[in-house]
Amino acid sequence: MADRLKAIAWKAPGTAIKKGFSRAALMEEYFRRAALWLDAYGEPQMWPFFDLAEIVDPSVRVDPVLIEDIELFIDDACGSSYAMDSGAAAVQWAALTSAPGVQLPPLPDPFEPLLRLYERGGASFQFANGFIDFGMIMVPRGRWRGHLALDPVVELDDRALDVLDAAGWARFENPTG
Repeated sequence: MADRLKAIAWKAPGTAIKKGFSRAALMEEYFRRAALWLDAYGEPQMWPFFDLAEIVDPSVRVDPVLIEDIELFIDDACGSSYAMDSGAAAVQWAALTSAPGVQLPPLPDPFEPLLRLYERGGASFQFANGFIDFGMIMVPRGRWRGHLALDPVVELDDRALDVLDAAGWARFENPTG
């Protein structure tokens, strides 16, 4: 997971804009999946970026040196505290899911949509008045319970995400048509 995070182009504003529609949908899918896990395990101290592994099983923890390394890397790469927090949480989650003997319910991976979002344009988003702002697309943050849903928001493969971006840009460029 640390290697995957280090391979992300954290400052990619051009890509982030070009893939803004899919990135917004991926954020919504992250919210949905995180809400499913929280519904099963309990409240986070912070929403929307939090250490789910600590909620699920606080006995499985990554070496703090690795967490510090990934946080420093992401801080140097983009300076986003949200990306640092969620990156560290994804590393903790990867450790939990690969720990021997850990039994988890059959829920979808909570961090995969967020990782795909970062891979499609880095950490180019902001919090703005209760929304996650992707430039011209805004996703309501809300409370986690408001994101509970069984049906996925978006498929995570590149082809489906590219189709979503193409359709979004087509609507944007020709709003009446």
